Amino acid sequence: MTWIRTIPPAEADEELQRRYQAVYSLYPPEYGVEVPAVVDPATGASDSVVASHSLIPKAMEHALSTYGTLLSEELPLTRRQHEMIATLVSALNRCFY
Repeated sequence: MTWIRTIPPAEADEELQRRYQAVYSLYPPEYGVEVPAVVDPATGASDSVVASHSLIPKAMEHALSTYGTLLSEELPLTRRQHEMIATLVSALNRCFY
């Protein structure tokens, strides 16, 4: 789980809500599905890489919009290739994500 304070979409003010929507609109639909491995059984809340950037909404939108754009179906990489790259980078960084 994220160790820093985050602001989930349900608690976001209007500006942060707009930036969440801008980021999420770029991601493939399957990225919107809840992943059980990142749900905290004690709270029922899910961990979120996007929410971990919520304290600086402008930076969140710019950084994660870049990632969302790189996931475009118009680009030559497949979803499988995206996941392999993300897994390798996370493992090298010793990151749960």
